[in-house]
Amino acid sequence: MRYDDRLATVLGQPAADARGRAVQWRQLVELLAHGQEVSPDLGERALARTAQLMRDVSPDLLAATARAIAGLQVPAELMALFAARGAAASAALLAAADLSPEDWAKVRGAAAEDVLPLLDALEPARHDVAPASHAPAEEVAVAVPARLPEPVSPPPEPRPEASSRGLVTSSPSLFRWETGPTGEIDWVDGAPRAALVGRSVAESFAEPFVARLPFADEPLVIGDEGALAGEWRWSGAPAFFADTGRFAGYRGIARREGVSADVATAAVEAAAPAADDGLRELMHELRTPLNAIIGFGEIIEGQYLGPAHRAYRDRASEIVRQARNLSDAVDNLDLAARLRSGRLQGEASSGADVIRKVLREVTEVAGERQVTAVTEDRSSAARIALPPMLVERVVRQFAMAMIEPAVAGERLGIVVDKMGSSLAIGIERATALRGLSEQQILADRGRAGMRFALRLVQGLATMTGGRLDIASDRLVLLLPLSD
Repeated sequence: MRYDDRLATVLGQPAADARGRAVQWRQLVELLAHGQEVSPDLGERALARTAQLMRDVSPDLLAATARAIAGLQVPAELMALFAARGAAASAALLAAADLSPEDWAKVRGAAAEDVLPLLDALEPARHDVAPASHAPAEEVAVAVPARLPEPVSPPPEPRPEASSRGLVTSSPSLFRWETGPTGEIDWVDGAPRAALVGRSVAESFAEPFVARLPFADEPLVIGDEGALAGEWRWSGAPAFFADTGRFAGYRGIARREGVSADVATAAVEAAAPAADDGLRELMHELRTPLNAIIGFGEIIEGQYLGPAHRAYRDRASEIVRQARNLSDAVDNLDLAARLRSGRLQGEASSGADVIRKVLREVTEVAGERQVTAVTEDRSSAARIALPPMLVERVVRQFAMAMIEPAVAGERLGIVVDKMGSSLAIGIERATALRGLSEQQILADRGRAGMRFALRLVQGLATMTGGRLDIASDRLVLLLPLSD
């Protein structure tokens, strides 16, 4: 069945009761979210019906659906419908969006007030586009083009200003260049910009560009006249955004034919991405299906589309739990890649108050499981030589992993103290872990969540100058202190 036919079939379905309307809405959203070809008239009807049905959709179902379709080629008109219902309903969808400035303006024009701060953070080019006026959700259903919008990668991060070393000479022999995700040069240092900005590296070096591969000493004639006339040797490497892992473009150098390649070696190495950039791109690719799995699982678990047998709900709940564990693991691996590449932004150190906050939250979670967690804090005004975000994640993963095997009625002691040049966080073993060796604890397949979390914590601690010690009665996480 063609896409238009499927859309027409869904629009023709009876939706007399609440369940029928919810099912029709969900089917319309799924069809529109895939961004396939659709006739303008049918697309307009589908969006109008989606907006009409959306008024009665619960916030929980909206949020779950947004997570399920995040990362697809969702058209701006559909994103606008979600944005009009608030941040809780649209955050996951907007966070995974790649839109043109014009499409971001459409979404902003329909967005609820609490969505605007999120859009400010997600939309790098918003100052270049005049914002549209706000409109109610039901008025956002405008005509869909014959081809729903393709995703457009975000523009590159701001480039540094040229230094005195980059002053253009009358006849340069070497210059640096960078492109955005689409391959057009948008920054040049060491040569006249007018002759280079806008030139497409994607066209000149199509094969490596498509494969996201580095290239070296490729010949390219810039022009017949002017300071850059003649043949040049181009070298470049792909780059990826530090916060999302997405492809950001190419960075490289060009040297005039005849200039020694040794002159450019250091510049090429500086332009090359860290080995972990590929890992970070993979992390981004993993998040999209995980969000979809979590979203669909929550829909079944919450019976948002109608009654489901308890066995199916229990299975969906387990799928959601495991998917969230994987999502946490992806976040940890992403954090590790940022650490190794030296791109972890934020404060260089954090106070012990970050740890106290996390341990208070863990104590509350333990209490909900009828486990008593008692903390003894001897750290006073200690400062850890790690960014707060890293400290918070590592400590939370460590503490939650130690709470997991505890059963109702158990009491776990937690001690925070200085130990030489490190801050030590010691947590008593739960009864189920007593007598187990380090190898047994880190290979316990009966508690996959705990095992996976502890191994990740161990790896992150080692990378940052700390370590995880496994003593006979407790596990101790050591984090380096600031001087």
